[in-house]
Amino acid sequence: MANGFTRFFKAIWYTLTGRAHESADRMMENPEAVRGAYEDIIKDKKGNIQRYKAAIGQLIALVEQKKSTVQSLTDEVDRLEELKSGAIAKAQQTAAALQGEGLAQEEIKQHAEYTRCVTAYQDFNSNLTEKTGRITELENEIEGAQADIESHKLQITSLHRDLDKIKSEQSEAVADLITAREQEEIADMLSGISMDGTSAELTRMREIREKAKARSTVAQELAGTDSKSEEEEFLTAARSSATNDEFDALIFGAQQTDTQTKAEPDKAKSDSDSELPI
Repeated sequence: MANGFTRFFKAIWYTLTGRAHESADRMMENPEAVRGAYEDIIKDKKGNIQRYKAAIGQLIALVEQKKSTVQSLTDEVDRLEELKSGAIAKAQQTAAALQGEGLAQEEIKQHAEYTRCVTAYQDFNSNLTEKTGRITELENEIEGAQADIESHKLQITSLHRDLDKIKSEQSEAVADLITAREQEEIADMLSGISMDGTSAELTRMREIREKAKARSTVAQELAGTDSKSEEEEFLTAARSSATNDEFDALIFGAQQTDTQTKAEPDKAKSDSDSELPI
């Protein structure tokens, strides 16, 4: 029973989240939404690059500090080398003086002045060994850090290239979405499912026009205007015919009279010739 309720609520949750994702995807098809999303990504990338640069700067500063320490230790080593040489020289002088006084070698080694020189030499040598080891350690660290810095610089260059690509991709993505939306609108218009309604309005106006013409025809038939139109047509034809006859008479009237005059004697002669004698 509990498992059934769990599956039921999970199904509801998955349905709601799925619808939310679908709505978000549809919203992200808006060019301005895509532009804003890319702007956020670019902003984050720039922030990461700046933090990366700051970390590299700290690493470079640390390397410089280590170099300064190495230089100080090197100067200290040089001073200790001189002190060692001084301790040896002082011990030699002390031994020579004591030998001049007739002291044996074992007595000289036990002499306080000679012992002081030996102790100083040993201290100088111990410090020298320690500082030389520290210099070697620091130089190895500096070498490794410099290699890391060069690698990080290359990584920064790669991040800048990626950022430039994202900027170009932003423009291309926005342009693609705008083009796709315009093409979809054009396709909708061509397929007759556009929302502008111009085709439907034009069809409606044509239907209204045809209906008006049909009503006018019916009204004319009922009012007898058709017979009047026929009479007017006949009168117009008669006037046109009379006008044409009058015009022909003005142009060809004299020629027609001469033709008729010549035709009458010929006809009379023909009639006389055709008569048989009785």
